[in-house]
Amino acid sequence: MHRDLSEQSSKGEVLIVEDTPASLKLLSDLLTEAGYYVRQAPNGELALWTVQSRPPELILLDVRMPGIDGFEVCRRLKAAPATAHVPVIFLSAQHDTDDKVRGFALGGADFVAKPFQAEEILARTDAQVRLGRAQLALAAQRALLEQRVRERTAELAELAASLEREVERRRASEDNMRLASRVFAATQDAIVIADAQGIIVATNPAFSTISGYASGEMVGRHVTTLHTVQQNTAAYEAMLATLAGHGHWSGEMLARRKNGATFPGLLSVSTVMGDNGAVENYIVVFMDITERKAEQHLIDFLSYHDALTGLPNRMLARQCFDEAQAAAQRNGQCVAVLCLDLDRFKSMNDSYGAQVGDQALQAVARLLRGCVPEGATVSRQGGDEFQIIMADDAQLSATMAAAQAILARLRAGVQLDVQAIAQAQAGQHASLTTSIGIAVWPADGATLDELLRNADTALYRAKEVGRDNYAFFTERMDADIRAKLAIQAQLRGAIVRGEFEVHYQPQMCLRTGTMLGAEALLRWHNPVLGQVPPNRFIPLAEEYGLIAPIGLWVVDTVCAQIAAWQAAGLGTVKVAVNLSGSQFAHDGTVASVEQALRRHGVPAASLGLEITEGTVMGDPDKAVAALGRLKDIGVAISLDDFGTGYSSLAYLKRFPIDVLKIDKSFVDDVTSKASDAAIALSVISLAHNLNMRVIAEGVETREQVEFLAAHGCDEMQGYYFSRPLAAGAYTTLLREKRMLQL
Repeated sequence: MHRDLSEQSSKGEVLIVEDTPASLKLLSDLLTEAGYYVRQAPNGELALWTVQSRPPELILLDVRMPGIDGFEVCRRLKAAPATAHVPVIFLSAQHDTDDKVRGFALGGADFVAKPFQAEEILARTDAQVRLGRAQLALAAQRALLEQRVRERTAELAELAASLEREVERRRASEDNMRLASRVFAATQDAIVIADAQGIIVATNPAFSTISGYASGEMVGRHVTTLHTVQQNTAAYEAMLATLAGHGHWSGEMLARRKNGATFPGLLSVSTVMGDNGAVENYIVVFMDITERKAEQHLIDFLSYHDALTGLPNRMLARQCFDEAQAAAQRNGQCVAVLCLDLDRFKSMNDSYGAQVGDQALQAVARLLRGCVPEGATVSRQGGDEFQIIMADDAQLSATMAAAQAILARLRAGVQLDVQAIAQAQAGQHASLTTSIGIAVWPADGATLDELLRNADTALYRAKEVGRDNYAFFTERMDADIRAKLAIQAQLRGAIVRGEFEVHYQPQMCLRTGTMLGAEALLRWHNPVLGQVPPNRFIPLAEEYGLIAPIGLWVVDTVCAQIAAWQAAGLGTVKVAVNLSGSQFAHDGTVASVEQALRRHGVPAASLGLEITEGTVMGDPDKAVAALGRLKDIGVAISLDDFGTGYSSLAYLKRFPIDVLKIDKSFVDDVTSKASDAAIALSVISLAHNLNMRVIAEGVETREQVEFLAAHGCDEMQGYYFSRPLAAGAYTTLLREKRMLQL
């Protein structure tokens, strides 16, 4: 039985297909609180079964799922008539252009990147549900109008037939004549009756209402004085020929009112034959279909244009590209495809609200149209993404001029005209910049999909080098992106495949020479890529949202190893684990660490967490609270890479930190450069004054050891004593109880 959604939710019904329970719950809670009726499916098979009973108004669909993935689910949904109309927003933890192109080709409406932003999820969900309801309403209205036209046409045909019969029997039946007169007067469609010579003998009240002519003005005049715009045209002559040959004609005509205004009309003309087979009368029936035409025009416009900006949408842009490509091939020109993405547009939406964001997008659309030459196509692809298609010569001078003009005019600001907006005043200039990626046909691709993919690659590079600029696609860019995507693809599932390994670098006491613990360092060996260095894959794992599960795996692996050493009688070994910026900011990190300690029976004091200086100084106030929560569970906190960024001493004294680590860049020349020696001594002094220990990392020479020990550094780690070791080799080192010779 179908539910009455009006009793459950005023906003609509959403199906969330997500195999990660935490993400499924997060999205479900978010949309439920926003007023949606939410259904859930943890995998693709259950999602397909669920929609059979009742299609939802929107589907949030995870791309990567076991079994049937999101792309296959979307393909099956779009292939089924009952669900083809349901919009699908893909949920993806990556920024893979191929995935986007594939998703949109399958009929996807939008992409949302993980980790989720609540405002983005709600905004995109609201937009798609509203658009879906509007499309359904327009389709229903269109069907209703078409049904009405069919019914009215049938009614008119029946009426005309009735009138014909009434005219034939008028001398024999006065009752029928009176009935016809009443019908003639009551119908809402205009009716004109003319004699065999075409002289008007009667009009009904509806004729005067629609045309503006009184009945007395038309009776006695020839029927051709019913002015139509097509009169004396080929279409008009064809109508007369059909009427003469078949006795009936119907179709659309552009008519003119008495005041000169034109309007579209649905016209039906029939002949009434006498007993002798000669024409006795002509009956003209027409209705004003202005409203129907306007609604049809709106439906057609929304099918090919963006509702917010009025720019062409993807479908129309693709048609424009085909036309530009054909013309360029004839004229020996190129076709440039520019992909634009507004820089940090989300912060504007967050700061000023969606109303200002919409105003800004409309202003940018107007600005873009003013920066491109005549004949170029500016389209909106969704969100804050725009696309420009333009023909150009081999030197691409017009393309570069357009890109430079766009950047310059955006820097100057876009004018907003809104009222009563928090934190903004009417007429305020919004500060926006954009990054532009450019690909050129035929050099960079033969099809629009290839060009879009390559332009998106160039856009990615433009953002990498600082935003607010443009970049042309090159093969080197493609190779770099492909290398990153290869690492990203292999990272997914690396934990399950057992490709990660934790190595342990000993941390030695500079007073006694004993081993105090170790730093856990992640190593990755992939059968396809080989040994991938951490400085290559860890930044990409953070960028693509994959670092969280990897970090949890490291913590759990380290806790299991500490427990194994304890069980082997090697005592309590302290191990420090690096914590990424995203893990540090995540609210669930503390709970995850506590669970790992409890699961393996490891005391919290045996686990240390290392965070970088840049991580805590990004938002010092928030860092104080986050560090406090970690400190409460009993783990030690180390501040890594100290001195390489900017640390406020006012905040440093508030951080509950146990250890400061001197960065390797200062240790390398600590015995040869006075500046590095001064920095190292300052860090040692500062740490001790704040009751913190100091560890020097990257120690590789005897001279460095002697300098650090002589000046009060507490601990060291580095190749001088040992490289990072696999768990088995480090266990051997523990058994040997090897000392650092001081």
